[in-house]
Amino acid sequence: MEDMNHTDFTEIISKIEKKEIVLPDFQREFVWKSEEEQCKLVASVLARMPIGSILLLKSRHDEYASKIIGCSKEQDMSDVNGEVEFLLDGQQRITVLANVFSSIIHELCPKVSELSAPIALKRRFFLRIPKWKKIKEERDLFGVHDLVFKYDNTKNDPDFLSGDIYSFIECLSFKTGETVPYNPHTELDTDLDNFCMSYEKGYLIPLYLLAPSKLKNDSQVKLRYEAIINKVADGIHQEILNYFSGLEGDEKKKKFVEEIFTNNLKEKICNNIALFEKELKDKSKLWEMGLKDYLRVCTQEIVLNRIIVNADKRARAIDIYENLNRGGVSLSTFDLIMARVATVSNKNFFKRIIDNMLCEKGYTKDVLNDTMQTLLGKKINTKSYNATVNMKCYKEQKNEINPKYIDVFLDVLSLYCNNKDFMSDKYKIENIKRDKILSLNPKDINENCELVCNAIDRALFFFQTRCGIRNINEINYSLLLVIVSIIFINEEWFKDKKIHNILEAWYWAVVFSGEFDKDQNSKMISNLQLMIKTINREQDVKWIENIKEYVLNTPNFSDKDLLLLEKADDERYPKDVIRNFICQYFLSKTYADMFDSDKEISVFCKEADELEAHHIIPLGSAKKVGEVTAKLRKEKKHICNSPLNFIYITKQSNKEISDESLKGYADRLCNEAKTKLYISKYSTYESGDSEDKIKKILAERFEYLKGDITGHIKTLIS
Repeated sequence: MEDMNHTDFTEIISKIEKKEIVLPDFQREFVWKSEEEQCKLVASVLARMPIGSILLLKSRHDEYASKIIGCSKEQDMSDVNGEVEFLLDGQQRITVLANVFSSIIHELCPKVSELSAPIALKRRFFLRIPKWKKIKEERDLFGVHDLVFKYDNTKNDPDFLSGDIYSFIECLSFKTGETVPYNPHTELDTDLDNFCMSYEKGYLIPLYLLAPSKLKNDSQVKLRYEAIINKVADGIHQEILNYFSGLEGDEKKKKFVEEIFTNNLKEKICNNIALFEKELKDKSKLWEMGLKDYLRVCTQEIVLNRIIVNADKRARAIDIYENLNRGGVSLSTFDLIMARVATVSNKNFFKRIIDNMLCEKGYTKDVLNDTMQTLLGKKINTKSYNATVNMKCYKEQKNEINPKYIDVFLDVLSLYCNNKDFMSDKYKIENIKRDKILSLNPKDINENCELVCNAIDRALFFFQTRCGIRNINEINYSLLLVIVSIIFINEEWFKDKKIHNILEAWYWAVVFSGEFDKDQNSKMISNLQLMIKTINREQDVKWIENIKEYVLNTPNFSDKDLLLLEKADDERYPKDVIRNFICQYFLSKTYADMFDSDKEISVFCKEADELEAHHIIPLGSAKKVGEVTAKLRKEKKHICNSPLNFIYITKQSNKEISDESLKGYADRLCNEAKTKLYISKYSTYESGDSEDKIKKILAERFEYLKGDITGHIKTLIS
């Protein structure tokens, strides 16, 4: 393993150009897109500050699929022989630095659409040298005032910090096809010189000329760089000369000469403008040489820790990565899994998962209840329904997989790979621990990717069609999704309606009893073991019946007193998940819209994504004179904020809710909704305290709801 504290960035550029440093295709997206973030990195380099580490894995060129740094397109490595260095850690800083100090990214990736982040990489960075006449308005970092470059020994640290030089970094964006002289796709000529000299805020030195590649005419790049710095020095020289020439009186000239010169020529120079010009010219040349030497050292000796690990130490490379990033943004378990599978497959693992998520699915209507067959049957026949897509597991615009999906994928993958025979006693908690997941055989990961994705899709199908779930984030306990996914790896089990019924009965039992409220990992394993035994007929459903006894009856989780806020204090309130479960239970059964009996509310209605949990009995109908509805909404002790007083409603229904009396409001509800939602006795309470009436209504709703859920569970497992 090589460990180098200083890096010659020109060597990095050369290796990128020769495809000797490449980005493995499993790497995460380029995310350092903000101009400020990029400028801060440049400032650190120019202040000779340490900028962290990069980790390179030296391996065969065909070990992983790869991309050009800064480019989204897969790179053709057929013309490469031998080993290359795969950039495991440091993609963000290397991409930024390559774009700042060279044109290599644009030369290797000429199509702007193929850049990994087109907007973020269509930028050019310059060092701004203030005009001499303005130097007293800013800190004179580079000795512009007297043309004395301060850092004779350029290997020593400067006396300024990255924050001091930050304001001297200019970042200019260009548009595709724009003919500005700093566009990398335009001809490099004296137009750039003129632009740099005529910049309003000072003189500009293009930093992207510091590390030229040999893909284009690097001698032309060097020529332009030399010419521009020379012109900057001449420009400062001319500004000083013009000022000196315009001074009147010997005293003013003498005083100015003393500011600019410290040698014995001061007396002779005062009255000899030709000698002044000659000496000033010599100073400008020395200043020019000092600046060039300083910038050379900044790029050729960047304080960047470069760690190179050989292929046979791949496991060590991953461990190094994690130690480098401890306390910061480290590789996720999923990233590391992608790294492992890349050892046996050069296909992009991330893309494989997405392709499987988006592909056409096949389901059977036979496992659905009558209502869902009506709602979904046609889409199943035409294969136009995809549970994974419908459950919002993938964001196409951002090319992101939902984090909950990834967590479930890893847990299911590990549980299955460690127990492919569905032996109940072989499911262990350690199988969902990070170390166990990371120790999975790369071949197993590769071979079971699609199997696991399909199993999760089937589980999502179950949760949407049986549990009133509209998107994956509404599955409050993601380990429940893991259990169902493991079951549905087995295609025969997925096609068995009786197993769907058992799973649904179990689901409502565990969510309303608080079975997964604590110790979720251990509960997941024990419930998975019991479910496998039940499916294999090694055990009956008595264990589900036992859990059913605690439905809406678990102290401090779902008991009646808690949900009716009878003993509410600062620490004892119903959890939000209970409200969610109640809303989802009703949604799974479908019901009429509160004000329109012809409109049915379900997970597949056209307004499904816009449905929100709202008070059945509006806060406005319960508020007293002088009370504000918004304030009542935050009052946890108010009976209207009980989980029993919520249901999913449409935006239109929400608009219909007003501040009229409880009876007036109840009379406007359609009878179908009243019946389905257990609120049919609204209008019977016409007298007495409003909160007392609401509590009576919700108490009756509790009893109806408890009876309905427990009865439904019993029917499903009978």
